This record gives sequence, C-alpha cells and structure tokens, in this order.
Amino acid sequence: MTTETPTETPTETPTEAPRTACAEIRTDIPQFLPVAGHHEPAPFYLTADMFGGVPVELAGGPIAHLVGRPVADPHRHEVDEVYFLVSPNPGSARIEVMVDGERHELTSPALLRVPAGAEHRFLTLEAEPGSYCFGLLLGGDR
Repeated sequence: MTTETPTETPTETPTEAPRTACAEIRTDIPQFLPVAGHHEPAPFYLTADMFGGVPVELAGGPIAHLVGRPVADPHRHEVDEVYFLVSPNPGSARIEVMVDGERHELTSPALLRVPAGAEHRFLTLEAEPGSYCFGLLLGGDR
C-alpha cells in the first residue's frame, strides 16, 4: 500500500494592486475656437488636447435660435465630421446639410458623416428649444 504525500502549493506573496488612472473633470467648456469657414468661433466641448490627447473633437450646441441663420460658409475639414442632431422630442429638429453640392435633410435624431475634404455646411430649418446639433471631428486637425 502506498501513501500519497500531499504536494505543497507555493504561497503567493501579496502584490500591490495596479494603480488605475484617476478620473478627470473639465468644467472650462465650451471653449470657443476659430474654425475655417465659420462666422464666429465655434463652441467646443471636447478638444484634441484635453485628457492628455484624444482622437476626436466635439463642437456645437443649441440650435433653436439659429433657424434660417447659417453659422458657416461652405468649408472643408482635413478629417471626417459626423453631424449629430438631437432634440427633446423625435422629429422636432430639422437641418439641411449640403455636402459637395448634394442636399441632405435630417430630422432628429439623426447622424450624417461628412467625408474628410468634402465641402459642407448646415442650415437649421426647424428646432424646438432644447435641440442641439454637434459636429464630431474624427481626428485632431480641424
């Protein structure tokens, strides 16, 4: 008859838990920055230099006061831009987006991608209070 000897398992030494990154908060928004083709500096809520560098920028804001008033002449960006149209009630905001001469009408909620280098501009056609249009620039070069 053979007897089995229990095998010893090595004891693990406690290690220090990896340190996680701290949350970062920014309250200095929006930052009004010039954008080629825009009539006034655009309000940016996220810029490429925030949080140690991010690959996107977010500009825009409320549009109810902009019905019939373009905020920019036709212009181009070196990066893709995604228009993001939202409103308190679905269907209560409409914008016209011209992309390389082609007209697109968006009704909230909606997204539209403008390819890098394409000439574009948008015009608010209708917007109830609380409606927003944001431009999400996919890259660091406006």
